[in-house]
Amino acid sequence: MILFIGVIRMNLYVVVEGVVETIVYPDWISIVNEDLKKVSYLDEVVDNNYILFSAGGYPNVFNVIDSAVEDISESALFDRLVVAMDAESFSYNERYDEIYNHLLQKKVKVDFKIIIQNPCFEAWALGNSGIAPRNPSDEKLKKYKRIFDILRKDPETIPDLPEEQLNKAQFSYEYLKLAIRDKGQHLHYSKNSPKLVCHPKYFSSLKERMEKKNHIRSFNDFITAFI
Repeated sequence: MILFIGVIRMNLYVVVEGVVETIVYPDWISIVNEDLKKVSYLDEVVDNNYILFSAGGYPNVFNVIDSAVEDISESALFDRLVVAMDAESFSYNERYDEIYNHLLQKKVKVDFKIIIQNPCFEAWALGNSGIAPRNPSDEKLKKYKRIFDILRKDPETIPDLPEEQLNKAQFSYEYLKLAIRDKGQHLHYSKNSPKLVCHPKYFSSLKERMEKKNHIRSFNDFITAFI
């Protein structure tokens, strides 16, 4: 008897909160699942494709989620909805429940995965031990290290910085910019230019930090969303 085993199709509809994910996620998704290929338009989705939309921030992300649910309900193309959002000043569970309950209310017809960047994407990126400042030259970076040493502490537990009127997500962003610049004047980070973080070695460093030190545990949300 001959058995015919078909290839399992997986098409994903991905909704992200901000700009940085639209640049970094495609490279990272290719690392996690090389079979998934990005397309730009709904009518290009065939097999093992994903389409990615940015909401341009919170709370507009829920409007984009609603549009995604509508697209999915009107098509038989998609097998999974992925939603990625920063926790910001909320706890991981609070943000997760907010999205989960919204999706339940909308009666999503496919499997869905929720990625909580806790507290934000930049906190994940601070998990790369290679960019952690050992002997920083910048005075502000020295201060940041004294307040919160990202080499020893879990970046997910980064605090607010009231003296600079920064919440934990904003502090993570400023910290990451300075830490990367401290590694060389030719290096920089911004939400519109995060290419250093896209590199496979950078991704591997984050995965290693998660697996060996049990830090940035929410990073696993990303990995499981695309396998």
